[in-house]
Amino acid sequence: MQIMSNTASGFFAMSSLFRLPLAVMVALTAIVGALAGNPASPRLMMWSLAWGIFFLSAACSVLNQVQERTADALMSRTCHRPVASGLISAHKAGFIGFSLASAGLCLLYAGTGPENALAGLFAMGWYLLVYTPMKRVTPWAIVAGTPCGMLPPLIGWQAATGEFVSPQAFVLALIMFFWQVPHFWLLALPDRHELQMAGFRVLPDALSNQRLFHISLFWVVGLCSATLLLPIVRLVRLPSLQVVILCLALAFVFWSFGCQRQFVLVEKVARQLKFGLHLYLGLLLGTLVLHGLATRFGF
Repeated sequence: MQIMSNTASGFFAMSSLFRLPLAVMVALTAIVGALAGNPASPRLMMWSLAWGIFFLSAACSVLNQVQERTADALMSRTCHRPVASGLISAHKAGFIGFSLASAGLCLLYAGTGPENALAGLFAMGWYLLVYTPMKRVTPWAIVAGTPCGMLPPLIGWQAATGEFVSPQAFVLALIMFFWQVPHFWLLALPDRHELQMAGFRVLPDALSNQRLFHISLFWVVGLCSATLLLPIVRLVRLPSLQVVILCLALAFVFWSFGCQRQFVLVEKVARQLKFGLHLYLGLLLGTLVLHGLATRFGF
């Protein structure tokens, strides 16, 4: 029983250290980019791409927690993270992070080419050396950090097609751009005071929580508008899935504007909309993966 308990504790510690759901989602966006670019992409390349991006995303999470361990310990939402709580030492976490990054870059280099490994290295460097320090300087840090989320689907597209620049790849990146900003704002709103006390300037002082929530709704409109471009640029060609995309985008817009009337406290409705954003992106990525697999196998 004790062994099982220790194993479960170790798994949850690693899951928190890697931010496992986020790392899986980032890897999935790269797979979507590859399937959209070429549904018949070689299986070995797809595996290398998925694991390479997953390892890089996990490495960013680990090294970010090393960077921000002191501030994380001051906030209730993050004080239980493995490094902040002292469960894993900063030295050990740093070793894990650099090992994951090395594995991810090697997989991308060997399986998808040097240009994708370079793009992955750029994304990781931008996240750790530009975006993370900027969070203590300006609320614009979240916008400056959006390339980190936009690059994985572009890397997947480039791995499958050999080109970074195309209207289809731009639409995939645009969806991730519009998703990231409201997601971060809604995540930060309930912890605004603690973030300020910990030295983070990620939310504009001049804008109240209510105002930021309302602005987030317009980012949601942008996200859903970008989603509706998928059939237009022929990233979704199956009529049945085009209908799914249309219904998903319209339903999420109407739900987002309607949910604000259900609660008095903006922090509570922010949590609800944040969950909705996660669900929306998951369903959207799942639909795109389904389209890619259906095209791959001739359905």
